[in-house]
Amino acid sequence: MIYYFDTSALVKKYAVETGTKQVVGLFGEDVPAATSILTYPELIAGVGRKKRDGEIAEKDHRALLAKFEADWLAFLIVEFQDALLPIQKRLSSRHPLKGADLVHLSSLLWLKDASQEDVALVASDVQLLQAAKREGVEIINPEA
Repeated sequence: MIYYFDTSALVKKYAVETGTKQVVGLFGEDVPAATSILTYPELIAGVGRKKRDGEIAEKDHRALLAKFEADWLAFLIVEFQDALLPIQKRLSSRHPLKGADLVHLSSLLWLKDASQEDVALVASDVQLLQAAKREGVEIINPEA
């Protein structure tokens, strides 16, 4: 089993939100964690927004980013690659997904096929979770 985290779930490991306890608990298991390369800019942009909006202090912002960057080295990262394109095309005709969610779901499906492992999606985005479930993927919503 591999846990694939989209950004909506992974940010909960670093910033206290609804579902933080559940996400942190998943990292306590002996299960590899994966995500897309897209998660890096999405997460740092979201955390930057939290700082600008006054949700987190500058000191906490720096600590959060340092922890994320240290953890980044341990994640299985799915890079942007041409092999994702036909998966994205197929998914886009079947599900009403935003571009980033299309990248995440295609990355998960590619990883599942390439690794021959079960891959569970950990996400908070309802549309992404519904599409993944329709694709036969095990889903974990930390906010549920």
